[in-house]
Amino acid sequence: MDGDNATRSPARRRYSPWAMAAIVTALFALLLQGSLVPLNLAAALMALVGLRQIRREPERYIGRAFCWLAIALVLVLALLTAMVEPMAPAVLDDVMVPDDGAGSR
Repeated sequence: MDGDNATRSPARRRYSPWAMAAIVTALFALLLQGSLVPLNLAAALMALVGLRQIRREPERYIGRAFCWLAIALVLVLALLTAMVEPMAPAVLDDVMVPDDGAGSR
């Protein structure tokens, strides 16, 4: 009876479902050019949950690189989106140079 347990191979490690969901969501956000902020946040949160799951059960799950890649991709998308998108109209009113009145004469 003990021989049956000894010949069993250990359970095969799988990718964390949260890690896979995070990388897929981050890639989808990349396709949308980072325009949906909630999608970016969801990818980052899924990656964090995936890292936590992998840390708690390392004998069962792998995929730490997918989590970190998703987080990096979301951060790069956020930076690029912030650099490319024009400023809001309310902010532009404060930044614009006031007219000196030369055109009104």
